[in-house]
Amino acid sequence: MSSKRWIIRQHDDHAARTLAKELGVSPTLATLLIARGCNSAEVAAQFLSPNIGSLHDPYLMLGMQRAVERVLRAIDSREKILVYGDYDVDGTTGTVVLRRALKLLGAQTGFHVPHRFTEGYGVQQPALEKARSEGYSLVISVDCGIRAHEPLHWARDNGLDVIVTDHHLPDTNEGSPPAYCVLNPNQTGCEYPDKNLAGVGVAFKLAHALFRERGREKLVAPFLKMVAIGTVADVANLVGENRTIVALGLADLQNATNPGLRALMEVAGCGSGHGISSTDLGFRLGPRINAAGRMDAARAVVDLFEAKTSEEAMLIARALDEKNRQRQIVQREIVELALAELAQPQKGSSG
Repeated sequence: MSSKRWIIRQHDDHAARTLAKELGVSPTLATLLIARGCNSAEVAAQFLSPNIGSLHDPYLMLGMQRAVERVLRAIDSREKILVYGDYDVDGTTGTVVLRRALKLLGAQTGFHVPHRFTEGYGVQQPALEKARSEGYSLVISVDCGIRAHEPLHWARDNGLDVIVTDHHLPDTNEGSPPAYCVLNPNQTGCEYPDKNLAGVGVAFKLAHALFRERGREKLVAPFLKMVAIGTVADVANLVGENRTIVALGLADLQNATNPGLRALMEVAGCGSGHGISSTDLGFRLGPRINAAGRMDAARAVVDLFEAKTSEEAMLIARALDEKNRQRQIVQREIVELALAELAQPQKGSSG
């Protein structure tokens, strides 16, 4: 017999029966909903049937108004905007989301995704210097920048505006960096109701606000496919707004028309024949996107989703698939070496 013992969480039978009646569900399901924090019929209904109206107002995020005004001014005055993303799956999908949104709004954009081995993590001053020399006047970071104090001091002193979009915790000693503005639900003073957004989710909130200002909010929903992939692959908590994002994105993935996304789904074995689940995002699509940054240059991910033809997209998708296989081999070798070293007698041991 198993030595494990189940400890059943106590619950309010009356509350469960009341919620079950209001929702038209079984008392067992109502009990599970309450255990997950869904204590009212409204919250529980949103949990069971997420909809686009469940997304929070992007303007609840500290700094959003200032960020939107600056981006729209850049678009209208034809300034060059650089999207500066991280090299992991969260950062690259966020880069794709934001760059696509800006393009639809008529912006002139470029992008930079740092090379893991030659540049390292986060916003780096040399890349900002290069952007300034190439005529960029606005940089928007994705999934990075919250701790890049020194590079952002340089940017501010040299007339380069930087909007930081990130979800990582700021430096406890220095606080928020000296950016033009910061969008981060986890920064001090931000009362945004959901602190669990991934980096791609924060970038998406900026895109949502921009579309609203230009009367094009109908364009928001199709972006949820890419946001869902980044959110699941970044292992963000699938509660609250993240649950809505992933549920709606998953439901729409089979309708994807982007050549890169279709190609990636095909090589990952989740392109047709069955419904796509969060497991597919986390263990099929996500690793192939992440492999680019782990094994080589992550800009290939942006190239994939910006491919114009299915043939071009398939070439890149297959290359990412091969990078993922190489990553798996290297990972196994590292684990085997670690286990072998662990099995060796320790120096000085009397055994």
